[in-house]
Amino acid sequence: MPLSRRTALLLVIALGLSASLAARAQVPQPPDEARTRGTHVPDVTLIGEDSTTFALSTLAGRPVIVSPIFTSCRMTCPLITASLRDALAQIGEPGVGYQVLTVSFDPADGPAQLRAYRQEMNLPAGWRLAVATPENLQALLKAIDFNYAPLPEGGFAHANVIAILTPTLEVQGYESGVSFDAATLRNDLEKATRASSLVHHYRNYIWAAAIMAWASVMVILYQTRKKRNAAGAA
Repeated sequence: MPLSRRTALLLVIALGLSASLAARAQVPQPPDEARTRGTHVPDVTLIGEDSTTFALSTLAGRPVIVSPIFTSCRMTCPLITASLRDALAQIGEPGVGYQVLTVSFDPADGPAQLRAYRQEMNLPAGWRLAVATPENLQALLKAIDFNYAPLPEGGFAHANVIAILTPTLEVQGYESGVSFDAATLRNDLEKATRASSLVHHYRNYIWAAAIMAWASVMVILYQTRKKRNAAGAA
C-alpha cells in the first residue's frame, strides 16, 4: 500500500531527526575547563617523528600549545593544523617564545606518518609532533580532558580543540573550533606566561606565609595547653 504524502513527509522528518541525533551522539564532549584549569599535566614520555623518545617536561619553560589530531583525518584536523600554523606564523617561531606539540591519538600513526604530516602541512622545524604508548597517551589526554571515539566506518569523532599550557605545564585554557587568529593566540600565550610567572614570583612569599601561619598555630596551641596545665595545678 503506497504511503500518503503526509506519512511520507513525517517519515522523512523522523529519519532526519534520527540522523541528527546520531550525529550529535558521535560528537565527544569538549573539555571541562572548570575542572582542568590549573591542573598539572603529567610528565609523559612521547615518541617523536625521528623515533626517539622525549619527556613532555623538555617543553617546559615556555607556554605550550597542545593540538591532538590524527594524521589520516581529511576533515577537521588539517583545518586545525593549517589555521594554527598560519596564525602562529604572525607571532613568532615555534620553539623560541612558545612551544607547539601536535600529538596523534590514532594507534595507526607512528614516526613515518608524523614525518609525512609535517611535509603535507608544511610545518616549521620548531613544531613538535609526537605519538605515545597507550598509557602515556591516555594520561596526557585525560589531563587536558580531550575526548574522542572511534567510528564504525573508520576514523574518529573528536573534540575540535587545542589546549594551552603554562610554562610549568599546567592547563591555562582552551581554544575551540577549526580556525584561530593570531591576536587570540598571542593573548592566550601571554596569559599562560603571566600565570606561571605570578606563581613563580610569589612562591617564596607563599611559603613564608604558610610557615608563619603554622608557627602562629603552634604558639596558640602551646599557650592554650600551658594555661590548662596551670589551671589544673591550681
